[in-house]
Amino acid sequence: MEPSISIDTYITPPVTTVTLPSPEELAAASSVFTFALVGISAVVAGSAVAAALWARSLNAWALGGVSFVLSQTAQVATLFLLGPLVGALVNAPLQEFSRTLILTTAARRVRGEPAGAAFGLGHGAIDILTSALLPTLSAVVILGGIRDGGIFIGLAPEVTERVNAVGVYLASQGIISAALLIVQVSLMLAVHVMLTLLVLRVVARGGERREIVRGVLLPTAIHLPVAVVRVLFPSVTTPVLLVALVGAVIVYRRGTNAMTETPPTQ
Repeated sequence: MEPSISIDTYITPPVTTVTLPSPEELAAASSVFTFALVGISAVVAGSAVAAALWARSLNAWALGGVSFVLSQTAQVATLFLLGPLVGALVNAPLQEFSRTLILTTAARRVRGEPAGAAFGLGHGAIDILTSALLPTLSAVVILGGIRDGGIFIGLAPEVTERVNAVGVYLASQGIISAALLIVQVSLMLAVHVMLTLLVLRVVARGGERREIVRGVLLPTAIHLPVAVVRVLFPSVTTPVLLVALVGAVIVYRRGTNAMTETPPTQ
């Protein structure tokens, strides 16, 4: 794998006349993607286990997943109507306000850090499932079909060339980027947890709707660079995730300290 591999997509090379990699190269690539698949699956499964342990229930985890699905339903409509650039720009606001909506309605019992973290783990797990696990599984299936020749049955010549090009691309990947992809999805999960805790703090504080909207603008601003680079500049996703995570942790701790230092009302 190349280090520039993205969570969200595998780039399909231009259609040219290509020679398929050797069976040994295809087998090695299949092992690499299988390793990535196992690692990503472990991250998703681990999120559910951690949520069950921290919150003593998977309800918050499941509601977090619902919030992601809700945001992506709106995201698909935006992509279809306005294109990928606008879709990338509105992705973060959609996710954060979807988080807010669920936390103020169906998830009104989700309060406190353990339950909030479980909610964030569920939101992030479904994000990883759709953006990393399913594409990686598809790569494993494609490589298997190329190795046994079954994928070429009944294909038109131009489609066969495309499949060959995809096979060459997938076979060029190495174990380092598989490991980096696992690190990337782990960072994404941590970012979702911290963003959820920031949104939950705003929701728990209460106030008028306008105040809640203003409060959610900060986690949205932290999330926005991540959402944009995942679509437009996938090669820099990992460092941007790291910066976003550090920023979210600093903001959350400052907010915690400020609440601790506020004297009680008389």
